[in-house]
Amino acid sequence: MSEISAQDNTVEFSEDSITPEWGQGSKNTPVFAVVSAVVDAEEVDPAELPPLYEAIDPEALNDLFTSRSESSVGKVEFQYAGHDVVVRGTGEVEVQSIHQA
Repeated sequence: MSEISAQDNTVEFSEDSITPEWGQGSKNTPVFAVVSAVVDAEEVDPAELPPLYEAIDPEALNDLFTSRSESSVGKVEFQYAGHDVVVRGTGEVEVQSIHQA
């Protein structure tokens, strides 16, 4: 089961974590950034990853951060495809292998 948190606690990632960005009004959505980060970390084709909806509702994730001009959500944390994922309201997405944590 995935852990999801929408609070402002600090999460520390090692230098091995990958941090792509997404932005308001750009083509890059939080969902795009999450999948891109895991693809980069695993060095696989996106089609080789499990469906993101098995870890979190992709539409809700995008809406949470992009439905307002300024998000009041600090971050959302969950696990996906063997990675701890943190999506931040600042536009950053961090992923780190669960096996390296």
